[in-house]
Amino acid sequence: MSLSQPHAHRHNAALLQAYAAEQNPARRLALRNALVSANLPLVRRVAWLESQRSANSFDDLEQAGRLGLIKAVERFDPRRGTALSSAAMPYITGAIRQYLRDQCQPIHGSRGLRELHQRGQELQQQRQHQGQAPLSPEALCQQLGCSLERWQEALALQSALHMGSLDQPCQGTEASGDSLVDLIAAPSGDAYTAVIASDLRRLLWSVLRQLQAPQRRLLLGRVIQQRSWRDLGNQLGWSAKVTQRRCEELMAQLQQQLEPALLST
Repeated sequence: MSLSQPHAHRHNAALLQAYAAEQNPARRLALRNALVSANLPLVRRVAWLESQRSANSFDDLEQAGRLGLIKAVERFDPRRGTALSSAAMPYITGAIRQYLRDQCQPIHGSRGLRELHQRGQELQQQRQHQGQAPLSPEALCQQLGCSLERWQEALALQSALHMGSLDQPCQGTEASGDSLVDLIAAPSGDAYTAVIASDLRRLLWSVLRQLQAPQRRLLLGRVIQQRSWRDLGNQLGWSAKVTQRRCEELMAQLQQQLEPALLST
């Protein structure tokens, strides 16, 4: 039977007081574990929300969240006057999202490009805090000691790493608001309507991981970032017409790769 909220606060307070005062390592560990066990509903709540957003395993996310809760208990300072539940939430959320970044990243890019983007962001944020206008791309590249093309690659990678949902409408394209799921799974509007969306998303992620970098840039740039054929062609070194043709070929290839799995669901 679950504890009432006032009872839970009193229970936490008693355990925290005993944990802070305990010097014996074995008994201290037991008290820490008791605190973690008493606050597991916090972990389950965050893990459930993240599993709904990301279609990742609830059990895996809960395990990651438990590590965050353990860290929160070990670092908690009751003298600050904050409830453990409030102090633990950033640790739990951070641990789960770090797990998602490290273990569930659909696209892996150059570490150098990621670090370059981070340095550029920090420089622009520093200027913002000082009340200065942001640097132009050319001036920023000069400060970072890189070429404009290199900085654009870093921006493209960051955008791909943090791209929107596969169910995100692709407005501004011929897709007329269809998502990537719609475009690949049901181009005729009725081919795979029985497929469960979460299963389809997982299949798409597995296929996206196998694409070469130019193919990922093309697909995600067109469908997720809603860039024009000319803009994408300039980046990839193709004409607008060739870019459009290769994107359509890629979409057809993805449909063909997914069809056996979809038909077996």
